[in-house]
Amino acid sequence: MSDYVMPEVKLGEWVYFYAHEGADPVVAMVQQVGKSTLVLWSISPGYGGVERPSVHHKSDPRMAENPEWKTYGTWDHQPRDPKIAILSERVSALERRLEAVEGKKAK
Repeated sequence: MSDYVMPEVKLGEWVYFYAHEGADPVVAMVQQVGKSTLVLWSISPGYGGVERPSVHHKSDPRMAENPEWKTYGTWDHQPRDPKIAILSERVSALERRLEAVEGKKAK
């Protein structure tokens, strides 16, 4: 049995989600924290978001023994820097799109 401990993360925290090895990171919010996995809500511009269950941290050594876990993607902490500004801009863009869609529905 492995002594691996998943890095600490809190409910509601923003992290990076990687759909597969080599994929560009996607901003995702932690919806649920398990003992060794997270449930994430990843932002998908134009669609809102996608729930990502059973996501292991990218450093989890047990993924080598269980390659099927990689099909759920991996996560990592975001660097603590101007990424918040980027996220804020993305949220603003999504809000503008939502307002436009709601405006069309009202007509």
